[in-house]
Amino acid sequence: MNGNVLLTSVGRRSYLVRYFQAALRGRGRVVASNMIADTAGMHAADIALTTPPAYSDEYVPAILEICRRHDVRLLCSLHDLDVLVLSRHRPAIEALGTVAMLPTPEWGLLALDKLACTRALQDQGVPVPWTTGNRDAARDALRQGRVRFPLVVKARAGFGSLGLAVCHDEQELDRAWRAADEQVARSVVGRFVDMAEGERVLVQQHLPGREFCVGICNDLQGRYRAHFVCEVHEMRAGESDRATSVDRALVGGLPQRISTITRHPGLWGLDCLDDEGVLRVIDLNPRFSGDYPFHHLAGADVPRALLDWVDGRQPDAACFEARAGVRGYKDLVPTAVPAGR
Repeated sequence: MNGNVLLTSVGRRSYLVRYFQAALRGRGRVVASNMIADTAGMHAADIALTTPPAYSDEYVPAILEICRRHDVRLLCSLHDLDVLVLSRHRPAIEALGTVAMLPTPEWGLLALDKLACTRALQDQGVPVPWTTGNRDAARDALRQGRVRFPLVVKARAGFGSLGLAVCHDEQELDRAWRAADEQVARSVVGRFVDMAEGERVLVQQHLPGREFCVGICNDLQGRYRAHFVCEVHEMRAGESDRATSVDRALVGGLPQRISTITRHPGLWGLDCLDDEGVLRVIDLNPRFSGDYPFHHLAGADVPRALLDWVDGRQPDAACFEARAGVRGYKDLVPTAVPAGR
């Protein structure tokens, strides 16, 4: 592909910057944008541009100007709030000749609103945990024996494990609910999702089984192409921190089902928990999610596939191969900032 790639809300994802730099093979540059200039992803990029926050009226015009000025052929958003905002302006982005790896506005909002997303998937027959956004409904379900402790409390619309707590009795449930509600009220999420007081928290049945992250890769027309699976061993700041790639057959036909429902372009991440042999979906990320590096370490190369699709070529089949049994972790590497950055 001749042209540049824009990674918006790049944050600390320097690894993704490098994956795209390798896939470009000198035919273009990686442009990174972020509201904070001093981040790992910004320092790794070929061009780093500071933008207003995603909730600012100046944000979308700034992204459109970056696409115009820097010959951006492919845009990938790396943050849920950013995804939602840009998905609402996808036609304007694509009118500039930029391919935008963004969901529809409906899915951008659904993926951010975990309660609405759980209900939407359940309506499509996708297994999900028992979930409610009403504290009294959770108490009633406990008394009727439809759910049991422990329960999970978390922000209805959030990221980075906002408000997350595991509760073992009703006192813990009440404390966790109040704490999560206060955290959501102080966050910027309310600027993106309309939630009345008392509707900002959800409760789910806690599932103690193994956790799997599934990367679902569609082509740019939203047709299923491949999927990758890793088992998560440890989380840090709401993202997979240690994981092992596993046999993709373990998740059965779930990725194809999700692909058919969402028809998304590019890569989405799916988080699942094993409930006595049934994989239940707990989160849907409409972007490169934090587990993608473990798929990449196992041999997948979605950045390269995306660049080929943008150029109208069929990617090499090797882009969609991932070996099982590859263990990985995210390293903390102290790095000096180059002079002048």
